[in-house]
Amino acid sequence: MFKLAVISDEISQDLDVVIRFAQDNLLQGVELRSVWEKGPFQWEETDVRRMKEKLEAAGLVVCGIGAPFFKCDRADRAAVAEHIESLRRLCKFARILGTNMIRGFSFWKNENDTPEAIAEEFKAITPILVEENMYLVLEPDPAVNTPNGATVAALLQKIDHPRVGALWDPGNIPFDTAGEIPYPNGYEAVYPWLRHVHLKDSLRDENGPRAVPFGTGQVDMEGQFRRLVDEDHYNGWVSLEPHYRLDRELDEATLRLPAGSAFSEGGYAAGMDTMQRFREKMAEWFE
Repeated sequence: MFKLAVISDEISQDLDVVIRFAQDNLLQGVELRSVWEKGPFQWEETDVRRMKEKLEAAGLVVCGIGAPFFKCDRADRAAVAEHIESLRRLCKFARILGTNMIRGFSFWKNENDTPEAIAEEFKAITPILVEENMYLVLEPDPAVNTPNGATVAALLQKIDHPRVGALWDPGNIPFDTAGEIPYPNGYEAVYPWLRHVHLKDSLRDENGPRAVPFGTGQVDMEGQFRRLVDEDHYNGWVSLEPHYRLDRELDEATLRLPAGSAFSEGGYAAGMDTMQRFREKMAEWFE
């Protein structure tokens, strides 16, 4: 059975609030994204050790670092170099936190970025991952060059390295315009590389795409979770990532690079709403 975590800034910038949420909902871990108004690239070692101390005292595991690695323009060589240098720091922080998983992407969407060209960029980082005993997991995202399961799979085939895998987020797929069916199509595409899962529901209608409460969107969540539990016996992490708020809409710019209080405000209530809906559905599906 999978282990359940929450992405920190989906709930609050205050790690104590995140910890309380995790404990109240009997979660086993936390995926760290922005904390105390700092994203992973802005963390200092003192921040990380403080996070470790608080989470360990609460009996919570860090399942991964939700970094925006390679969310930059591939043509901007200075930015690419900064990201690679930041990866070395993140590997050090991951070791302190007791995890070996860091999230990554495939550069901001650009029609000139072919899978072959993108894969070539990863040759600079796979030796770092090997040396540091870390894994990078690539997430489909509508703002980058791999917006769905099929494109993530195509890139991973080109990269062809055991240290680079897939982070599957079915709720991101309706934000893409290609019309991929999240489950089973997108999931089947990334399954050979699957290392991590995000829990988010969403839909696309005449008003555009948006995240919605769990079980109310266009993702076949019952099929997805029955597959994870009954067929694939997935025992990795599933991180709660509601990405909606009960009293407001999150704008596109905020969703493109989620971080800070502007993103986290209202997250606690949305998280509680998601957990209630998730528990009810899981009890129904697996009674």
